[in-house]
Formats: sequence, structure tokens, C-alpha cells
Amino acid sequence: MKKRLFTILSVVLGTMFMVSCGGDDPVPTPPVDTKTNEQVLTVMKNNYLWTPNNVSLEQETPAFFKSLLSANDVYTDGGNKYNYSRISSTSEPAVTVYDPGFEYAINNYISGVTYYVVLYVKPNTPAKDFMARGLYITKVNGTAVTAANASTLLASAYSKGEKITLSIRTPMITEEKSVSFSPVANYSEAPMHTSSILTAGSKKVGYIAYNNFSAGANYAYDNSLAAKLTEFKDKGVTDLVFDVRYNSGGSLSGVQALGSALVKGRDINKAFIQQVYRPDLPTPVRPLNFQDKTAEGKGVAIPTLGDQLGKIYIITGQTTAGASEALINAIKAYRANDVVLVGEKTKGRNIATARTTENGTAGKWNLTLAYLYMADVNKNYNYTAGFAPNTPIQEVKVAAEKKILLGELGTDKEVILSQILATIGGAKSTLSVETRSTGFERELKTSLSNRIGANETMVDLQ
Repeated sequence: MKKRLFTILSVVLGTMFMVSCGGDDPVPTPPVDTKTNEQVLTVMKNNYLWTPNNVSLEQETPAFFKSLLSANDVYTDGGNKYNYSRISSTSEPAVTVYDPGFEYAINNYISGVTYYVVLYVKPNTPAKDFMARGLYITKVNGTAVTAANASTLLASAYSKGEKITLSIRTPMITEEKSVSFSPVANYSEAPMHTSSILTAGSKKVGYIAYNNFSAGANYAYDNSLAAKLTEFKDKGVTDLVFDVRYNSGGSLSGVQALGSALVKGRDINKAFIQQVYRPDLPTPVRPLNFQDKTAEGKGVAIPTLGDQLGKIYIITGQTTAGASEALINAIKAYRANDVVLVGEKTKGRNIATARTTENGTAGKWNLTLAYLYMADVNKNYNYTAGFAPNTPIQEVKVAAEKKILLGELGTDKEVILSQILATIGGAKSTLSVETRSTGFERELKTSLSNRIGANETMVDLQ
């Protein structure tokens, strides 16, 4: 059976409109493509997570598709609502997407001052020579960042592909520096941002920052992850910190490989994740079993690192979603007492979506539809409210300016990792923990929702 890629893409459908000219004769209405609509309906009946609505075929194809959608087919991101399922024409032109070379958050805190905070800088980009995690950006091309323009000022500047000039400063220092560099066209980011082995008391702690679960061509990224986990095993790592605070989805193959390395007493005949489909379909549940090799059992050996691990710390953030949450849900079913979440509450996205292309009379259509729930071995997928951290730490405190740099990821100076290392080693950290206050909840706006592949989880059509 042909493989078709499954994705969650945060795109809103537009509705097609008919227009007519003043006193002229009406513009002829194009014939409704009922044949294509029948094809679309068949795809939905055979794959959609909910029973499609019973509607008339006598509609334009985009409107017909949208009318089939369930009221459950919705998620919220950045205060806006989107459908998991969507339709688009294959004739839509390809566009060049520019990346500034770093991810950032908007901090508009109570005193009324607004600036961008650099969350991390991407390798092999011009920004790497100028930017650092935790720096503030106060101006873009000479225009001051304000509460009114922060959501668009920087994004608009780099989206044109032209050189940008930024005014930057460090926390609690008023002196600014001006830097200029060009964004990168169609930048491809490897999932593993950084890794390290650190010491906490008598223990060895392995750390990995994993910013998406893309499998890569020929499972290259899954293979790299397995190799890094093997290195951790060989070097005697006793505790693991897996950082998914900036990870909003990807492929379940990476989650499957990671879970296979972290479970104790791995049995490849047991399910790590259950894929739960619509109940009336021929096979409503399909397992993703533990594996001893990547690439569907044909790739790199996956180590039994979990047999020597004491605790597994997972760093979460407000953008942690999809495949990352499927990992948390699935590993907790096997190691509930060993998994500790540190950071912020996750998104609560438990649905993977399916993408396929249908040939219509008037052209081709790309269909993306909600396809399955990502459940644990017990078929539990009840995490739409997100996962709350055992230890809440807010790396960017919205209510006030931070007094220190965030610290580079993977080092003992990093604001969250330092707390975890202190806990593991039994010592008290010298860095203050900035937890979210009970009466003050504000979503942190970041650039992460805009990056390619954000808010998507991918599986293959069965």
C-alpha cells in the first residue's frame, strides 16, 4: 500500500467566493466537481478520525471538504483556533521561507517594557556569530519593539530575505549593541540541537535538547539519536535529561526509537504506543512496538540505556506538543515513578493527522485530515489538557525582567538544567527558580509556532 505522509499543519482554509460585475451578465458558475467530492468523501469515510458529516455533494470542493469536518476537529494555538484537517490545491506556488537563525519569545511584562528574548541560536547560520541565548532584542531595523508591534515586527523583517539590523543587550544592562546579518532561505534544522554529559554528585547525567522529531532522510535523525543514546550507555550515564521544551511534533518513529531505549527490560513484542483510530474502522487500534533497531527494525541498533537509568527528567515548555506529548504519555505508562517533568505545562495535542493527494477533474487536491489518537500501551490518550510539570519553572518570566542570562542549553549554567543537576546531586543551586505565580497566567508568545513543521505529528498510512 502506498505510503502517505501524515501531518499537523496550522493552516486556515479560505472559502471560495463567486463575484459578479455590476450591470454585466453574471459570470458563469463553474460546474461543481461531484466526482472529486465523491473521492474526497471516500477518503474521509475510510480514514477520518470521526464519522464525516452527511452533506450535499453539490458544493465547490474546498467548501465540501470543510462541511465534512467534525466539531471536534479543532485546536488552539496562540489564541487562534485551527482545524487539524485542511485542503489545498497542488497548484499553489512554492514559496521561499526565511529563517533568522534563532528562535525567540516576546516578553511584554507588567512594567510595560517589551522586547524579544533569544531562546536558542541555530547552527550554521549567520546569526551564530552575533546572537546568544538569553540576549534581548530591543530594536529591529531601527524601530523599537513595543507591545503593539512585537507580534509582527521581527517576523516581517526577516521574511523578506533582506539583511536585518538588531539592537541587542544583556539582561539588567542598558548598553546596547547593533548587529546586522542576513536570514537563511529554507533552513533545515536537525532535531538534536546539542547534547552533553555532566556530573551531579556521584552521578553521570546525559542531556539532549531535541527540538523536533523529524526522522530525516533514510531515518538519519533517528539513527543519530540512537547513536547518542548508545554513547550515553557506554559512558555509564545514570540519569537522563531529555529537553523537549521547544519541540512541537514530528514523526512517531523517533519517539518509538527513544522509548525503546528508555524502557526497562525491553520486549519488542510489546507496544510502546497504541495508535487509536475511529472505532468502526476495520482495525481500530494498531500498536507501535518497542524496537531493537531504528528504521522499522532495519537500521542502527537501539541501546538498552533504560536498564541503567535511575530517573528520566523531561524538560517541557508551552510549545511542547504532539509527538513530544506522545512520548511523555507512553513512557509514563512504563516508568511512572521514574519520569519527572520540569518546566511548563504542555499543549495537550493527542492527534496525528493524515495527508494524501486526490486527482480531481479540475486539478489535484492535498488533503490533510485528523487520523488517529496517540495513546499509551493501555490505550489512554486523555491528555488534551496538557501535562503539568512536577517541578514548574518558567525560563522567561513574563511578569518581570530576568536578572541573568538564560544560560546555554546543555550547560550547568542553563536556568532549568541547573535546577535538575542540583536535585540529582543533592546540592542547592545558586540560581533562583522563577516559577509562575498562582494569580498570573499569561501565554508566552514565541516564534516557534511559525517555523516549518511546527504543530505537526506524522505517521504513515496503514
